[in-house]
Amino acid sequence: SLLQEKSESVRTMENIGGENNQSKEFLVEEKIDDEASDVSTDLFQPNLSCLPNELLLRILGNLPHSDLNSIILVNKKFSGLGSDPVLWKRFAVPAMEIAQLLGLDILLRVLKLPRFSKLQVLDLNRVYTGFSRKGSNVQNYQQFDEVLQQFVDILEVAGSLPLAWLDLSYNNLSALSTPDMLTMTKMVLNIHHVEMFATLRGEDSTFICNILENVSETSVLRSINLGACNLDTLPISLVTKLNCMASVTLEGSFMTVEQVKALMVEMGKGTCIKKFDIGSEPIIEIEALGDAFENLEPEVVAKALNNVEYLSYNKVKFVDGDCCDFPPDLHLASFLEVMGKNTKLKKVEMEENNFFYIQPEVAAKAFNNLEHYEFKPNPNNTSEQIVATLELMAQKTNIVDLKFIYEDLSWLNPGLVARAVVMVEQVDMLCNLSRAHVRAILGQIDERSRIKRLNMGNNDVSKIPKQILESALKIMRSNGGSVIVVKKGKKRFVRY
Repeated sequence: SLLQEKSESVRTMENIGGENNQSKEFLVEEKIDDEASDVSTDLFQPNLSCLPNELLLRILGNLPHSDLNSIILVNKKFSGLGSDPVLWKRFAVPAMEIAQLLGLDILLRVLKLPRFSKLQVLDLNRVYTGFSRKGSNVQNYQQFDEVLQQFVDILEVAGSLPLAWLDLSYNNLSALSTPDMLTMTKMVLNIHHVEMFATLRGEDSTFICNILENVSETSVLRSINLGACNLDTLPISLVTKLNCMASVTLEGSFMTVEQVKALMVEMGKGTCIKKFDIGSEPIIEIEALGDAFENLEPEVVAKALNNVEYLSYNKVKFVDGDCCDFPPDLHLASFLEVMGKNTKLKKVEMEENNFFYIQPEVAAKAFNNLEHYEFKPNPNNTSEQIVATLELMAQKTNIVDLKFIYEDLSWLNPGLVARAVVMVEQVDMLCNLSRAHVRAILGQIDERSRIKRLNMGNNDVSKIPKQILESALKIMRSNGGSVIVVKKGKKRFVRY
């Protein structure tokens, strides 16, 4: 129904994606017979059409977009209401599939539809990969220019939308002319979050230079993904301007050692970056093609990474051999030492690092300085580190959100687990617990406990003495939490 009054050829979109019809059905052309479908105005026959438009819009706002497509076909009134741009502002337009199967011209027409005039999210990843002109004939030249112009037109339409999130990943942005790059720079600077993964793979860094030259701490653009981009030609003065962002992703990006060092030094002094994401691919040093951090002093990297609030850095993947077969990671040791003393970090994703040689007390201090922590099965952690972390947690911790995702905790002392858990405000026990562990945790909750919300997962509490369970629930509620007991047959489960 999105392409009403458009080309009949759009019907072919029915075959896209098989089961994923929720984002495709809108492209089917339909006609509405207003006279036949108008709802009766009989006052004694209840119907939705009698409700005010404002209330109907609130009702329709709770429907998935696939249902809105059906609502649009009811009559003229619901066609107008169901097409209201407010209802479609978060719709995930399947741009890549439309572009690859129907062409950029059809995608352009879709984005121009009135219902998308308030679109806030747009994924244009892989809609224009481009192709080489080498060896092409005149006809191919013309086709290249035509497709490129369609891509430019799509970017112009995107620039007219009130976007908060835009994905341009894997597009051949180097094919754009200088005027088009300047236009796109203005567009990017007015969007809160922009993904540009693997868009800048050549030596021309004009586009990203234009962005960084104009970015500041007060810019609309606050989050950027430059993963797998060639950044090695950027001036160091522009690289350090990444500190103006709130979120930066550099997973697998190519940089010089001098650029990375300058960025780390500035981050260590002070940064606006709250989230720093290196993912599972390190920043690659352009000459040796290795982890750029390995060429820097551990203290410089440690100070910088501890100056953000959220860090994703999984630098090691063990393919062959055990973690003990690898040499100690000096950078990781230095990072955790700083983290245990003075850090701004609240949450880390660092499971794929070799913690084997880290002293238990160092790991315990570091992890207890976070606000969010997850215990996960990890062959790179030792049992001594886990025990030390729980022992310190039972005494003093900054953690307010704790998750246990182990399959089995039977090897841990129930009393130790209980003393640690009750010192955290929100706890999710997403693991199998013995009855001894369940009773120890609930029995440990008293007036000195900080715990407010407890999710015991699939662990049955029906065998726990009534007075222990009721006392635990009462204390958590008095602490400001919302805890309930869910009954399923003869079993009972504690949730929040």
